[in-house]
Amino acid sequence: MSRFPRRFAACFLSFAFAATAAELPRGLDVGSAEVQKLSIGEAIEMMLRNNLEVQFNRVDMRLEDARTRFAAGVFDPVFKMSLSRESNQIPDLTSDLSTAQQIALAQAFPEAFADKSVVIFDRDTDRWESSLTFRSPIGTQLAVTARQSKVRSTFDGDTRDITPFYTAFGGLEVRQPLLKDFGLDANLNDIRISKINRKVAEYTWNKTLQENLASVLGNYFDMLFAQADLRVKQDAIAADQKLVQQNQRRSEIGFMSPIDVQQARAQVSLDEEQLILSKNLFMERQFALRRLITSSSHDSANRVYLPVQMSDLTAPPGTRDTYLETAFRMRPDYLAAVTDAEKQDIRLKFAKNQMYPNLDLVGTYGYNGLDNAWGLSRQDAWHTQAPGWSFGVQFSVPLGRVQSRAQLDVFKGFKEQAIIRIKQSENTVTVDVDTSLSRIETSRQRLATARQTRELNDEAVRIAYRRLEEGQISSFDLIEIQRKMYDAKSRELDAQASLNKSIVTLWQATGTVLENLKIDVVQGPRKKDLPETVRRPPPIKTVAASKETVAKPAPAKRK
Repeated sequence: MSRFPRRFAACFLSFAFAATAAELPRGLDVGSAEVQKLSIGEAIEMMLRNNLEVQFNRVDMRLEDARTRFAAGVFDPVFKMSLSRESNQIPDLTSDLSTAQQIALAQAFPEAFADKSVVIFDRDTDRWESSLTFRSPIGTQLAVTARQSKVRSTFDGDTRDITPFYTAFGGLEVRQPLLKDFGLDANLNDIRISKINRKVAEYTWNKTLQENLASVLGNYFDMLFAQADLRVKQDAIAADQKLVQQNQRRSEIGFMSPIDVQQARAQVSLDEEQLILSKNLFMERQFALRRLITSSSHDSANRVYLPVQMSDLTAPPGTRDTYLETAFRMRPDYLAAVTDAEKQDIRLKFAKNQMYPNLDLVGTYGYNGLDNAWGLSRQDAWHTQAPGWSFGVQFSVPLGRVQSRAQLDVFKGFKEQAIIRIKQSENTVTVDVDTSLSRIETSRQRLATARQTRELNDEAVRIAYRRLEEGQISSFDLIEIQRKMYDAKSRELDAQASLNKSIVTLWQATGTVLENLKIDVVQGPRKKDLPETVRRPPPIKTVAASKETVAKPAPAKRK
């Protein structure tokens, strides 16, 4: 089967049938429109290139790739740097000598404190800080930090020559969650969900691709039927017109009455009405096919695609159990439902982690330096002038934990819905397979019966013509027998088209449309335009399902 890439690139087909050129059916007036022959392989190739729904869902995969990268970006190292200047003036009472430094200043400068009740202290600080922070998948936050500052401190009335002092610090700062936000389930939650969403987007794109391929095939078979039915209706009109002429001649020489001529003319009118209906069916399917294989409202606006006759599909062999096993392995909507349940498991684990209180281990270790110049203070810190460290824990818990409990209940509900969705998908797959098999069997029986009916009516028409020549039946009887013959031909064509469409429906029900059409999705560069490569294995005349028995996947674990 197809191998889905990390991003969509080249996908093309090897779906070919023995085809013969077809002419525009008589009676199909397309005016000035350009008539272009279109094989089924060309129609599928145009769909792969131009279908807007497929392109839309292809963008979803690129969006999920971007979301995955966005989620992984939280683990990028973060560099920070800050520069600041601060100037503070702090008033204080001269009688409030509460620190050793104030006492020393009062003793050294008694004249500055003697006659003042308030002294203004000035402190100017220049700071510089940089850090490089790392985050690990288990929640660890590690920062390599460097700080420097220049401090100049004086007071009103100070007569000294003030020399600033410079401080420096270099070291590590660590925070490690021990309960909430600890572990892979808490920290890789967004990345894991984004990757699963990417898989779901692939399955959705695959489902859309298969649905559109099946629609192209169905419309193509309907166009082939309408094209062949137009010829049948034209043959019926020609036969009735011939009968009108014959009845006219017989009426002129007295062998028939005028009512026989009128009955033949009425049948011509009825066949012309049926011809109009066949024309309408052909054009409706033409427009539906154009919507699938073109990307612009102006593309092919003045063009009529003429289908090329192709071999009928072969009903695939196998049993109901085999088809169900294949469907559970290949159906993209079922696989998307199972994958979505895995996403809910990840969310549920995250919600359970968020129920814990915050208990973080914090610590720092580094060296301080003090000197009278920027460079000297850094050298002092580098040479471990004054080591320092801290260690401790921080604890916090919201009383009641209303949000975390509500979040857990929400994700439990999502999980329950995901399990129900899997059951719905299982039921849908089973019903679709059973319906497709029933349609194939019904279409096969209908085709055999319609073919027999057509053969019997062919013989009845030949006999009726002889009996009309001998005067044993009326013209009305011949018209009825002839109408039944052409109706039987139309029903045979419709039964064959229905059988082909039923086989395609079985491909769609088992998720093997791409496999049966030999369409490969291969790795390639990201592009918005046409696929890069086209693989075309040798043509095949008919397409049948594989006879291999495949294993049914184990049902998703339900909690």
